[in-house]
Amino acid sequence: MKSDSGAYLYQYISLHVATLKFFDIWLYKPQSRQSLKFWFYLVMRIIVGILVYIIPTTAQVIYLVEICVAKNAGIQDIAAIVNLVSTEILASLKLLDLHLRRNLVTQLMDQFNEFHYYDENHKNILDKGIKLSRKLFVVLLFGAAFDVFVHVVVVPALEGFQSLPLKMNLLLFDVNDDKYFNYICAYQILYKPMMVSTYICLQTLPWAFMICAINQLDVLITKFEHMEEIVKVTKELRGFNDDEAYKSVLNSFILHYFAILRYIKLIQAALGVQLTSTLFLSAIIICNTAVQIFSIESPHKNITEVIWVLTYLSIFIFNLFLDCYFGNEITIKCLHVSRVIFSSPWLKISTALKKNVLIFICIAQQPVTLMAAKLAPVSIATFTTIMNWTYKAFAVMNQMK
Repeated sequence: MKSDSGAYLYQYISLHVATLKFFDIWLYKPQSRQSLKFWFYLVMRIIVGILVYIIPTTAQVIYLVEICVAKNAGIQDIAAIVNLVSTEILASLKLLDLHLRRNLVTQLMDQFNEFHYYDENHKNILDKGIKLSRKLFVVLLFGAAFDVFVHVVVVPALEGFQSLPLKMNLLLFDVNDDKYFNYICAYQILYKPMMVSTYICLQTLPWAFMICAINQLDVLITKFEHMEEIVKVTKELRGFNDDEAYKSVLNSFILHYFAILRYIKLIQAALGVQLTSTLFLSAIIICNTAVQIFSIESPHKNITEVIWVLTYLSIFIFNLFLDCYFGNEITIKCLHVSRVIFSSPWLKISTALKKNVLIFICIAQQPVTLMAAKLAPVSIATFTTIMNWTYKAFAVMNQMK
């Protein structure tokens, strides 16, 4: 059951959830196991999972192994297929992890009910965060949809569909056989939008939750910056003396801070594996794409291909950077909380309350770091390290090609 505040904050992830629900892959449907609908949905999900997330990726892996063994493909073609397979594996792993941790994800969504905004300034902060979250999702979704449409529909259509949009080997039959070609071509055109939508939803979903955490920290910081005014209003409205009003306001701020900490821990528990898979597989994709660019023959004659591959590379660097940037912002904002507490009007209060403030300052000074499955911090430093290692791997692969 969503509170008014929870329903408002749900807008951070509403587009992501709506898209996954459209494809009927959002968590699970609350139905009894004795119900026929439960088993119908279960069977349908298994069939869709096999058709969209297992068969295409497996067929592309088989094709990749085949051309590597035959040694009849250039490094550019191999790198392109590796990137495609890596992207689909990343989407599938994230979706699987989302369902395995659905209880934690549900708790994370329920945490929205813990947060409240009190005035127009707070609402403006949250509105900007919601708009940013939704804008990132829409821009990436439409960008990816355009890319898929061009590569899977437009380019093959201009060539008269002489070859399949995506290279596959289904083992059981020849995909280039005229009896199967049209069906497989249609299958590729149909499954790819769902795969890409899944990837974009699950890539931007952690951003939405992290933006919400950052905005809540901004709201808390704003409240501490205007604490003197809030204390005065509380004193007048509730008939408190100075210490009572300060204590009441401080306690509400402390509760808000610890609610944010619980929310951040839930992000780590629910989405840590997804963040880890993004860090590692994005590094592989970036490295392969860089090799692919330098493997293009006569770049000045294939300028369109160079632009497409550079765009693909830029998108993955951008995705990796935003993961790390938002994680880094959480750490920075948490550290800033201790500074604004110290700047608040606490020197005028009683000694007993001063002790409480000092204890809270000490607690707030403890670094809050979002970890990727407890392996690496999600931070700008991690982004720099990954890009450094990616460049070294690219240099080695570029020498070996």
